[in-house]
Formats: sequence, structure tokens, C-alpha cells
Amino acid sequence: MLQALTIKQFAIIESLEINFSNGLTVLSGETGAGKSIIIDAIGQLVGARASQSFVRHGEQKATIEGVFDIDHVPNVNKVLNELDIDFDDDFLFVKREIFASGKSLCKLNNQNVTLSDLKIVMQELLDIHGQHETQILLKPKYHLTLLDNFADSKYQQEIDEYKEVYQEYRLKKKELEKLESQDQALLQRLDLIKFQRDELLDANLKEDELEFLNQEIKKLQNYERINESLHKAHMFLSSEDNITDKIYELNQAIQNINEIIPGKYNTFSEELDQMYYSLEDYKHELYNELSSNEFDETLLNEYESRLNVLTDLNRKYGKSIPELIKYRDKIDDEIYKIENYEQSTSQLREDIESLYNKVLETGNALSIKRREIALNLREKLVSEVQNLHMKDANIEITFNKTEPKIDGLEEVEFLISPNKGEPLKSLNKIASGGELSRIMLALKSIFVSSKGQTAILFDEVDTGVSGRVAQKMAEKMYEISQSLQVICISHLPQVAAISDQHLYITKETVNDRTITSVKHLKGEDKIDEIARMISGVEVTKLTRQHAKEMIVQNKTLK
Repeated sequence: MLQALTIKQFAIIESLEINFSNGLTVLSGETGAGKSIIIDAIGQLVGARASQSFVRHGEQKATIEGVFDIDHVPNVNKVLNELDIDFDDDFLFVKREIFASGKSLCKLNNQNVTLSDLKIVMQELLDIHGQHETQILLKPKYHLTLLDNFADSKYQQEIDEYKEVYQEYRLKKKELEKLESQDQALLQRLDLIKFQRDELLDANLKEDELEFLNQEIKKLQNYERINESLHKAHMFLSSEDNITDKIYELNQAIQNINEIIPGKYNTFSEELDQMYYSLEDYKHELYNELSSNEFDETLLNEYESRLNVLTDLNRKYGKSIPELIKYRDKIDDEIYKIENYEQSTSQLREDIESLYNKVLETGNALSIKRREIALNLREKLVSEVQNLHMKDANIEITFNKTEPKIDGLEEVEFLISPNKGEPLKSLNKIASGGELSRIMLALKSIFVSSKGQTAILFDEVDTGVSGRVAQKMAEKMYEISQSLQVICISHLPQVAAISDQHLYITKETVNDRTITSVKHLKGEDKIDEIARMISGVEVTKLTRQHAKEMIVQNKTLK
């Protein structure tokens, strides 16, 4: 549950601290006082999209902090462990900073986390129901999602199996469609890549050839310099009184010392010995190189001509020689596929037919599971709606077969007959605002009992109701609050009267700036506010008396 909330520089809120209690908390106040802004701020803690417009004018950033009691919420502990976030067993500190630049930071227990990780954690703790969600009921495309959410992963394996097969089926269909739509283009493509393949085959490319050619051309172009240097080096090693003879004589002198002082210069002598034989080897190598070093103008021309071929290919294709070799092999495969087009498409069609049958098989298995869960949901929903002063209402969940789609083989729609004798019709054709509010509250009361969350926020879920219906909805919200924390914005005195905590939201102008504040109402203050909610304009003795009676009456219901 949400225990404490701190909001700073958020919209028209300069600074606000609210402590929440268990049970049912009601936020009331005049329109525009900032009630929904508080809900928006809490929404930032659960991962709602941030906007620079949330930052109070003239400030650098807005900050929202929440303290959540996570004791006895094992799912949260599990998720925090998976995300490697430090926590104790009792509290979770959540912080969101929104900067005037539009950027935002998310923190859990003072550790930076991504927005997606924040959402993963907070969906286990808190559900926010805004007025937009009620409108979702009017759109049948969302009804399947509602059913799957109610199932709470009971057929997740069937969903995963179906989606895996369906995705493979769609990929194969797209591959076939691409082949069939590109017949002429494929023939033109075939001519082009055949020419390229032949050109690259004729070039007889070798991976390291470019480096070899550059080296050999450089060697031939510098024949005279190399020859002169080889001759000079050989002369140093083979002329009279050459360096090798000097090293030999030096080694003899060192060995004489070693005979007198054993081991004195053993290492030195060994190094001189090794140096002598190395120089002798190099003398012979230089001689052989000098003898074989010849200038071959024909060979130079061949090398330069070959280099020009490779350079032209490199420039033409925009690829290096190794890349050209890979490209040649790749277009070989493509040529094979195009030349065997009929065989390829025939095999594709067989694969698609086989996959389609698997789509139907896995889709029907999913449908069976969904229909079983739908019966349970329908039974619960009818019971809850009838309890909300729609005693003759009937609801059915229908399944209409469609071509395979990513979410299954059918469309799901909730149909309603609000009154006895009326046919079942779509919600968007028959349900009033008050009926939609009751259906959504019924859904929420069903869902929260199965989700394991610890808090739910209602933003004017009671829109469009009054009188006995309002009382029933108030009692339903109170009933939900017995198993988890309920925070709601309401204009209904019935809801305020049954609440465990009543927060009154006001705004005032201080130094030409609007400031929102919160007052915890008790006793006479609470009576006055409920009286105001009853009368809408002026609080009278009669409305105050009515407010007292409502509070007393709701105490007996508790």
C-alpha cells in the first residue's frame, strides 16, 4: 500500500506531503483544485509517461516520492531480487524526477532504474483507474485484453504456443507474397547478379592478393635501390677484414680469458658465437638474394594490370576484396533460389499450409481455455453488476470467429442487456455513463481480488451515478478496501461518508502563484464537506444533518 506521498514543483503543486491510511481514502474538493493532479503525480511513480509540462512554471524539475509498504507482498520481493535492487522486507521508496528539459529519472530505494523496470515493479503494487479506462469498455478490441487479464496467466502457455506458430506462419506468408509480387523484378535481378557473379568469378579473387601485389610492385619499382643495398650489405660481411672475422677474433680472446678465469665470460662468448653464425647465415642469404634479384618489366606490368582490376572492382562495388568474395558467395545462393523459384514457392506453400493447420490447432486450444475462463468471468460480472443496482442486467461474453490474428482466432465482445426484456447489445450502443461506471467498478472488484496488488486508485469511477446507485457503488468501493487500499477522487457524498480517510483538496493564490494544499478532514470538518457535496452550493442545517445521518448510517454498514 501507499503510505506516504511527497510532491514538489509538480504542475500547480508547490510542495505537498500526504500520509495515507489503510482502507478507503477519498479525495474531494472543487473542480480544478488539483485532485487529478495528485493522481497524475502518483501515476509518475508507477511509470506513466513524463512531460516537461508537469514541471511547475519557472522551476528546474518536479519531484515525486512515494513510500510503499511491501510487507507480505512476495511478488514485489521476487521482482526486486530479479532486478538486483536492494530492499528490506517492509518498505519500498520510489522516486521520480522530471526535468524542465523533458528528461526524467526513476529510482527504487535510491537506485537508478529504467522506466520499464519501474513499471514491472509497480504493476505488482498499484493499479490506477482513470476515466479513459472506462471508455475502453466501449471498444470491443480491448475486451479480449480484459478477458486475458482476468485469466491471470492461466492459459499463458497456450497464448505463447499460438503466437510462436502464428509468427512463423506470417513470416512464411510474407516470404511467399514477396516472391510472387516480384516475378518481373526477380528476372531483372537475376540478370544483374548473374553478370556480377561471372565478373567476380573471372576475377579469381584471393583474400590477401591486394597486399601481395602492392608489396611485389613496390619491390620491382625499387629494384636498383634494393640491389645496391644488397651488394653493400654483402660486402660488409664478405670483404677482407670483415665484421664476422672481427667477431671471431674477439670470441677467441674472450675464450682465452675463460680458460684462465673459468666461467667469467661464458655468456658473452656464447652470444658472440651465436652472432658469428647468424651473420654467416645472413651473408649467404644476401648473396642468394643478390644473385636472384632481377628486374622484370613484364612481371611489373602484369602486377600493375592486376592491381588495376582489383582497384576497379573495389571502387565499383564499394567493397573490399574479402567482402567481394563473401558477396560473390551470397549472390550464388540468391541465383540458386531465383532459378529454382517454382520449387521454392511450391515448398513455401506446403510449409504455409502445414503452419496454418498448426495455427488452427493451437488457436482452437487457446479458444477452449478462453471460453472456460469467460464463463467464470461472466458469472462474476453479472453478480457484481446486479449488486450495483442493476438487478435485471444480463451480460454475455461472445466469441466471433475471424481469420487468424496475432491474438487468436476470434474477437471477444462484452454484450449487455441493462433491463429485463431488452436484447443483448454492444456496450457502446446501449450503456449509459452510469452503467459503464458500474460495469468498470464490477470488473475492477473482480480483477483486484485475483491480482494480488495492494492498492488501487479510482479517478472519478463513480461518474454519472447518484442516489441509491451511488450508495451501492460507495459500498462496493468500501468492500474492495477491506482487502486492499483504495484511493479515489469522488464527488459523491455517499463515497465520502463511508470513507476511512477524507482528504480535502483546495487551491489558493499566494504572491500571484496558485498553490494546492491538502487538509485531512475529521469530525465537523468532514460533515461540512459532505454537506457541501450534497448541496453543491450552500451548506445549510438540513444538509449538515443529512451529512451526519449518512456518516452514522455508513458506520453501521461497516
